[in-house]
Amino acid sequence: MEGFYRQCDDVCMTLMKALEVAWGIDDGSLVTRCVPNATDLRLTHYPAINVDEMQSGRSSRIAPHTDFGPITLLFQDSTGGLEIEDRTNPRPHSFVPLPPTDMTEMIVNIAGDIHRVTIPEAMKGKSALTLPRRMSMAYLFKAERNASVGPLSKFVSCAEPAKYPDMTAPEFQKSRNSIVYNVDEKKCSKDFDSLNGISGYEFPL
Repeated sequence: MEGFYRQCDDVCMTLMKALEVAWGIDDGSLVTRCVPNATDLRLTHYPAINVDEMQSGRSSRIAPHTDFGPITLLFQDSTGGLEIEDRTNPRPHSFVPLPPTDMTEMIVNIAGDIHRVTIPEAMKGKSALTLPRRMSMAYLFKAERNASVGPLSKFVSCAEPAKYPDMTAPEFQKSRNSIVYNVDEKKCSKDFDSLNGISGYEFPL
């Protein structure tokens, strides 16, 4: 598992270096923000569920979600059901299937793609069926916890001022939690502290 983690990290760092070349960044300021990184390797189990239960909206194996890091490497099994948001579609919240074609394939999500896991295309409209259990593994590549994730100086000038404020990786995570999930982090922190007696809790990056 540790070897696999390191391989995924090598892939992400290679992609970050490629972005530096493409954007003409010659001081390494993009890569250095990710050393050491605060990456998670997450194995997710989706239990079997009746199709009718899923379509009714009464139950969900996992809600639509977005990743806040610059890169996510996703590995899914042969079950299918992964969907990604089609940003070219004028209709909001439009998702398209991303069926697995090979067990060795790796899906690369860049900068906050919206995705969800739903009913595989072949099973839609068949309420008597049960969705089989599903497994997926995600390598959530993230910046170093105290790194600045604000605008790069190369792209900021008097003519083109920064469009976003400078902030640390945890501050960015909190702002995205608030926007995407309508999370009141101050309340969550107090609730967590009261249950665990721990102060200074932050949502993990």
